[in-house]
Amino acid sequence: MPRTPELSSHARRTYSRLSSVDLAASAEAPLSLDDLGLEPGADRVGLAFGTYSREGLERALQAYGFAQRLEDRVGPVELRLSCQDPFQPRITLLSRRYHSPVVDLSLRQAPGAEVGFTRSTAEAPLLYVDSLLLQHPGRPFDWNRPPLPGQLHPGLSLSRDLMELLHLMARRIGAEGVALMPATFSAACVYEPRFTFVDGAKQGHFSALRRAGRGWPRWVLAWAVELGCMRDAEGQPALFTPTPMISPLSRRVARRLETRGWQRAWRFHSKQTLSLDEEALQARFPWARMPPGPPPERVVEMLGYDPLAPASLYQDAGEPAPAAPRTAATP
Repeated sequence: MPRTPELSSHARRTYSRLSSVDLAASAEAPLSLDDLGLEPGADRVGLAFGTYSREGLERALQAYGFAQRLEDRVGPVELRLSCQDPFQPRITLLSRRYHSPVVDLSLRQAPGAEVGFTRSTAEAPLLYVDSLLLQHPGRPFDWNRPPLPGQLHPGLSLSRDLMELLHLMARRIGAEGVALMPATFSAACVYEPRFTFVDGAKQGHFSALRRAGRGWPRWVLAWAVELGCMRDAEGQPALFTPTPMISPLSRRVARRLETRGWQRAWRFHSKQTLSLDEEALQARFPWARMPPGPPPERVVEMLGYDPLAPASLYQDAGEPAPAAPRTAATP
């Protein structure tokens, strides 16, 4: 069940080619061997995770091709590294064109115990993603890509690239996995190709929600879950609760997700019979947050759009959309 991420051949070659000097050197203040951590006992306090300077991060993003792919979408960007605590850095890429962040990451090192691991894996070092924002602030939503819960702007279709970079960073700093907590069901769907829920029961429930939504567009299922319109066999709401997910990078962390207890819980909860309550979704659907203009016919058929119907409590046009959950990665 757990997925050890596969890296592209380009990523593997680039990872091997980038040295500690490449990642730590700063144009503003050239570092000595002691500053770079190449002398015994050297203290690399000014570097994120003792490894990355701001210029080093820029070199890495250029070498992996991420910077170019990002600039193809939003134009020139500026990288900012906030490193008051070297082991809790914040990395922000600001669009000069839109004067707004397009990538915003808050990271830290954490032990396995923080995500619920016990015994030998409780001390396993993890790269924990406290918050993640990936957005195109200059692009409007349209009916080909409606907003997902928590989104203020469309995504950049770079989540896979960013996840690969985070896994490479984790390997570089000696972490045994990348961990995070998805704020929404739609965010968990973005992470799911590489991440697994630490709790087998939560993984099973997530699988059951995905299965119940087959045949529905992903964005419609995301809103159905968000608005409490998924039902269990007794007709009660089947809700999504944020819990930690992890992508293992070591065998001992991967084994933690292969225990009999985890597998048993996953199988049991994945067999739940869940269904989408179409009437509830139609009544609660937040039309005020959707793209302007009448929706396409296929959406009208699915969601029963009536332009003369009064707004529900879930779609009050006078109420501003909530702030985007910082842990919600968007495709």
